[in-house]
Amino acid sequence: MPRLTTIDLGFQGFSQVIAAYAAETGDGRFVLFESGPASSVEAVERAVADLGFALADLAAIFATHVHLDHSGGAGVLARRTGCTVHAHPAGVAHLIDPNAKLLPSAERLYGDRLEPLWGKTEGVPSRQLKTVGHGEKIVLGSLEVVGWHTPGHAVHHVAWQVGGDVVTGDVGGIRFPGSRHVAPPMPPPDIDVELWRESLDLLRSLEPERLLLTHYGAFDDVERHLDELEERLLRWTAIAEKTVAAGGSREDLGAALLELDTGEIAAQSLPDDVVARYRHLCPVVENSAGLYRYIAKRNE
Repeated sequence: MPRLTTIDLGFQGFSQVIAAYAAETGDGRFVLFESGPASSVEAVERAVADLGFALADLAAIFATHVHLDHSGGAGVLARRTGCTVHAHPAGVAHLIDPNAKLLPSAERLYGDRLEPLWGKTEGVPSRQLKTVGHGEKIVLGSLEVVGWHTPGHAVHHVAWQVGGDVVTGDVGGIRFPGSRHVAPPMPPPDIDVELWRESLDLLRSLEPERLLLTHYGAFDDVERHLDELEERLLRWTAIAEKTVAAGGSREDLGAALLELDTGEIAAQSLPDDVVARYRHLCPVVENSAGLYRYIAKRNE
């Protein structure tokens, strides 16, 4: 298979919603960038079988951050295969014991839908976890992976570089095949626009050939993509600043951002299914909570 191969996890029966990426190590094993949620483990197993591997051949998982859609399945896969899980130092505790904070927080948001959506999340055995330093290189067989700390969306975020490919997680935004529109996912509690912009500068400095987004796919118009994402971050932040200064609520901010984003998406005349993916993965009203919290805290 090519060095990095897209795996469509078919989340909740829908294509092109959540991706993982596979790479072979040259010694009969493979690695995953992102595990996807625990509910997608069977999809991972089917996909790697199509690539000529058994799940037992999994050497490592490289998690961009600990949100359930990105690494909720890491514990299940680690326990089943004995693979190593590489993650940001600030995310390790959540991966070892998701029941302490991660799952209670998610349950407040999803309620009874938590397990039907994300599956039964299990902790990664601590002996199988390895933290990655900023700029640290990991070598597995003939595969070289470099981890870059990229906060802004989450404090425990890592972008993973393999040659000219960079797996961006959520710091690279949300975009779908056939669309040029790049949306910033902004859930609480870790949104920090200034750190996000620094992370985008870091991504530019790597001069990647492709950005591999978890939501969704590989894109080679790197400079244009990152510029649009940063411009949209700045526009949304300016609206949030005005809203908070005027005493507006999170709901007011959400309504203003939704109106703006709806118009910008409509200008592209995208198919209905693509628009639905944007609304599913980046529900503007709900995601405005993270940006609103960031501005309110900064003003304090």
